[in-house]
Amino acid sequence: MLKFKIKNQVYILISLLLGLHCQLISQVTFDDRDNPDLVNFSSLSPVQSEIDNLRGWAKQDNGTWLATRNRIPFTDEKTNKSTRSERKLGQDNIISLELRKVMIGNKQYNVLVKKYYDGEYEFPVLLENWKGFKSLEYYVFPSSKLSEILPDVIPFNQQYAVNLNVFARGTIRDYENKHPDDEIVRTIQSVERSEVVNDWNIIFAVFPIKNGDNEVVRFKLIKSFNENYLASFYAAPANWESNFEMTFYETNFFRFKSFIRDAQEYVLPLAEDVNNLTPEKAFENNYNWGILKYQMGDWPSAIDFFNQALMIKPNTEDFLIYSYRGNARSKMRLFTDAIDDFDKALDIKPEEIMEYSNWVKNYFNRGVAKYYLNDLDGACKDWNRALELGFGQAYFYVLDYCE
Repeated sequence: MLKFKIKNQVYILISLLLGLHCQLISQVTFDDRDNPDLVNFSSLSPVQSEIDNLRGWAKQDNGTWLATRNRIPFTDEKTNKSTRSERKLGQDNIISLELRKVMIGNKQYNVLVKKYYDGEYEFPVLLENWKGFKSLEYYVFPSSKLSEILPDVIPFNQQYAVNLNVFARGTIRDYENKHPDDEIVRTIQSVERSEVVNDWNIIFAVFPIKNGDNEVVRFKLIKSFNENYLASFYAAPANWESNFEMTFYETNFFRFKSFIRDAQEYVLPLAEDVNNLTPEKAFENNYNWGILKYQMGDWPSAIDFFNQALMIKPNTEDFLIYSYRGNARSKMRLFTDAIDDFDKALDIKPEEIMEYSNWVKNYFNRGVAKYYLNDLDGACKDWNRALELGFGQAYFYVLDYCE
């Protein structure tokens, strides 16, 4: 009987020790994991201007000119009438051109985004199983170049060309199944850190034409290697006419003017004194300073500038200002205030697909803030929602922290 009691006590003791060991393992495993961290929002602005109504012109082999909507045709009739999928794309095509803005250091840059129809054969040699999709090219250039593309005094009936001095560029194929904003920002950061060398440039050739009341603009994006002598060649006045000898795009002058001028409205001096600015420009100025301070890691100053911007424009539809301020507040461990900002950002759902990946991150970052307020259930709910909406990084947090 005594032996039985001792044996039972030993079993109980072993069970307790094993249970305690399991608890310790569980606790150590949880505590030793890296704490959840915020994901950054890209510093790309929403689309500031867009143009999508174009005619593409190409000089034919017989000397005549042929135009098609948003596409530059080939130079011969046989190829233009071909039923092969890749030839239906033309020599070049444009779904739309967009201008966005990005801060690099304390300087303002624009991002020219060219969206176009693209595709590939699964079996290229056999020309079988064509898969069509949309791709984009992007070019990051100093915002000061906008005034060269379209000067204040329009030089009608004169051709000219502008060297954009591209800082960074890239191509994203099948962009609808990716996160374009993140890829663009990663490229910019890689060039900033000298991890990647940009070897391409763009010459923006322009030809505004006025014939009575009819005003149009012909333009062409000329790719070249990032060599000074090549840029000088294409941009030289002696070569302006040759830029339009064979192909170009054409659009209504008013549309082209709006495309450039609307983007210029957002190019503001980063002034400390905003007393002489209109409310809209004062909002943008404070917003820009907030992003700049955020990028520098000066969270209190970033929050202060975002606060000033929102005092000027409290009903803004730009969700990113709340996203930035929420991240800055989280960095300062002001998690309750951060959650309030992420809530506001999520109330403003974007219509543009290129803004969607940034918007979804608000669920993820709100989850991080909830985690640090010991609301693991709320955090897991937000991370699962972010995962459902396509933010893949949330998977690892759901796997590590959520049952």
